[in-house]
This record gives sequence, structure tokens and C-alpha cells, in this order.
Amino acid sequence: MIQYQDTVERFGKFELRLEGRKDDSLYADPGLRAEFSKGERHFEAEGFYDGDGWLAVRFMPDEEGDWSFRIEGGSVQAGGYTGHFRCMPAGAGNHGPVGVSGETRFAYADGTPFTPFGTQLAAWHVQNGSSRSLTLRTLASAPFNKARMYAIPQAGQAAAGETAISPFAAGPDGLPDGGRFNPAYFARLEECVESLSRIGVEAELILLPADSEREGAVRLTPEQEERYIRYAVSRLAAYRNVWWTLADLGDGGGRWQDADWLAYFRALRECDFGHHLTSIHGTPSSFDWGIPWLTHISLRQEDVMLASDFTLQYEKPVVIDDCGREGAGSNPMDALTPEDMVYRVWEGLSRGGFAAHGESLRRADGTSWSIHGGELIGESAERITFLRGLLEDAPSGLTYSRFSHDASTLNRKGEFYLQYYGPHRFTSRAFAMPEGDFAVELIDTWNMTVERLDETYRERFVIKLPGELYRALRVRKIGEGTAPAEAGKDQVTA
Repeated sequence: MIQYQDTVERFGKFELRLEGRKDDSLYADPGLRAEFSKGERHFEAEGFYDGDGWLAVRFMPDEEGDWSFRIEGGSVQAGGYTGHFRCMPAGAGNHGPVGVSGETRFAYADGTPFTPFGTQLAAWHVQNGSSRSLTLRTLASAPFNKARMYAIPQAGQAAAGETAISPFAAGPDGLPDGGRFNPAYFARLEECVESLSRIGVEAELILLPADSEREGAVRLTPEQEERYIRYAVSRLAAYRNVWWTLADLGDGGGRWQDADWLAYFRALRECDFGHHLTSIHGTPSSFDWGIPWLTHISLRQEDVMLASDFTLQYEKPVVIDDCGREGAGSNPMDALTPEDMVYRVWEGLSRGGFAAHGESLRRADGTSWSIHGGELIGESAERITFLRGLLEDAPSGLTYSRFSHDASTLNRKGEFYLQYYGPHRFTSRAFAMPEGDFAVELIDTWNMTVERLDETYRERFVIKLPGELYRALRVRKIGEGTAPAEAGKDQVTA
């Protein structure tokens, strides 16, 4: 028996299911592959065994119109299967997968710009149903549009009283068997990825965790790791909101060698017909960030000012996915004040990169947002909402200005400037602008206020500042000048 739908929206999930034999050896080799075609365009997808005798193959069509497919392999009848489906227009809110735009920015497939406001949610998907629902309700009203989560949850990340759920089936000894997968876990993971998509949140999936030496951690051989990558990617590549992070390298380079990365990336690309964003997460010195198969850079780094150096050196988007978490404790990365958390997100963005939020504050039951999800209890998230609103009100195409070394500035040359002062107590700033009239607004990033200054400013002027922490200025052109701008005159200076 073969099942599939005959219509699917653009960037939606096409799924074909085939009833076969019950055989756990099919996890290693499902004997199912597919070719999807539209005109001269052809894509290949690997099938996967979904347990209980069911095989499946998935695809994400990126073009409207009629598509055909051919299913072949040892698990299908001689001659295989052929069929057709129609790709319909994308529905409301469906902009397609996110990709790199230009050199250092992101945009959806339909061209809509995407600015990542990420948060860490390592194991929210392995909590109970009420916790997962609460996490989604919180995200729906939060500023975050990207959630970073472990595809293999680390030991001890389930909430107290919850039964741990693993991507791997239990072996005779009760421990996870790296050669057999647990379809119930992947169904849970997919449900969570799909739920994130419905509220406009990208799901960054870390395929291999850093700390495999912890007690209770899953330990895989290199062959099992590659097989797991193929299985996970084959299942999840049809979800448009997925980003891949091959591994979390921890605070060092991890246990893997260059040959491992080459094999794993090859496996990922063979199974990822949609070519989703792909990176590795680590410290600035833990990897060769210039290798071409990394679409962007994912860093663990406290000093978010590094974003401007890395974008210049590697000409790729730089996402500081772990710059620390708002919290209190003995680990410096888990003990940021809310002010410092907000500063790091602002500074990373103002430096031409992107810095993610985290919250390690413990609730009465011992859970925390960045591991278990649930509710946000810190003070930084609403300030990040304020920042996101400022960016959404700004013109597109903002770039980091390297003229302003002492104050991080995003601009659209001659039209718009957002200058962030962070921990500096400036009492004044001087500007040299092109011809035109400019409005200036003083922003208090902590108290979330915007004050429009009374004057209209032209060419060279000095703005008096209150000498207080976490202030910013927004300078916007409001009228045309009488002469063209002079070359080199468009600067923001101290």
C-alpha cells in the first residue's frame, strides 16, 4: 500500500508512505530512494524506516506547478513507483526557508529579510505536553524567531519526574542502541519543529552534542553517527524552518577529526535536497570557519564585539548563539545580569552580527528556560522585544559602519543611523553628514524609551548626551538637501 497527497503548498512537506515489512535492519538501509522532477530540475531524497513496517520519503517543493516522482530501491516492487503531485502557492506566513543574503545577512527564500533574534531552548521538546504548550505560548509573545535545540538531548535534561526520551531505541541492557532509532522520539521532535514554524520560529537543530562523556550520555561509533545524521536529515529536511548545526564542539574542538566532518557533511548534503543553512557551533579558535560548506558561523563567545572582525575576515553571517545567559550562579556564562544580556544582544547586532538570548534563572521546580522552556522569568526578553521593534521600523539593508570604531553603528548610508553606546557614558557625539535634514532621537535601551530631539539637524552637528549607560541614538533623514553629498563626508565621529 502506498499513500501520498496529490497537492502540497510551496515550501510545504510532501510525504509518501509505503507499507513494507517489519524489520529493524531497515533503519540502517531502508532500501528506498526517490527522484523528484519538474522540467529540467531534479532532486533526490532518501527514504527512512518509520517503524512498524512503514517506510516514508519526504520532499519540500520550491516551485509551483506539476511535479513528478519515481520511487525505487530494494524495499519497493520491481520497476518502482511513479506518480505526480501539484505544488500550490505558499500560504500566509510561508516565506520559505532562510538562506544567506549578500555576504553577511539572512533572508527567506521569497526575499523577505530575516534578522535572527535567537534564544536557547536545548531540551524543551522532551518535556511533558503542558510544558511544551507553555513554551509555545511564551514564544508566541516573545521577540525570538529562532530556537536552538539539541536533536540528541543531553543526559539529565528531562524535567524532574519525566521519563527520558531518546532518538535511539533501548537495547537489551536498557541503554540506547545507536544502531536502532526511536520513531516516537522523532515524531515528537517533528511535531515541535512544525509547531515552531506555525508561530514563525526557526528551529536550529544541533545534531551531535558536545558532552558525550557525561554519565548517561549516548555514545556512538563514527559509523553510527553518520547513519544517524542521514536518518535525521532524511526525516527533517522537508521542514522549511530547519537550520542544521552538525555539532556543538563545547569549549574546545571536540573529539572529531577533519575526516569525520568531511564524511558527515557529505552525508548531510546528500540527504538535504533543500540545502538548509548549515554550521558548527564552537569557540572562535575551535574550527576553520572559512571552509565553504559552512553557510554561517555559530560561536560560543562572551565578547560579542568579535562579530565585526569575523564578518570582515570570513565574509559570512556571524551568529553568536551562546554569549551567556541571564541568571545567577557559579558559572560566569550562566550568571549574566539582565543589563549585560541586553547589552550583548544589542552590541552583537550593532557590530554587524547577531547575538542570541539565554536564560538560566531557576524556577521553584529547578527548571530553567534555556534547558526546559516554559515561561520566561528574567528581565532581558522585553528589552529585546523593544530592540526588535526598532529594527523592524528601520529601512532594510542596514550594514555595520567601520567609520565609527568607538561606538557600534548600523547605517543605510545617507539615510539612517543607529548608534549604540552600551557601557560607555558619552556626554556628546559629533556627526558629519551629507546634505539634507535629519531628525535625531535619544534611545534608552533599558527603560525602552525614545525621545525625539526638538531640532532639525544638518551637515555637521554635536548631540549632547546624558552620560548614562545603555543609550543609543537614531538619526534619520527627513528632508532632501540642495546639493549632492561629498565623497567621504558621510561619517559618524566622536
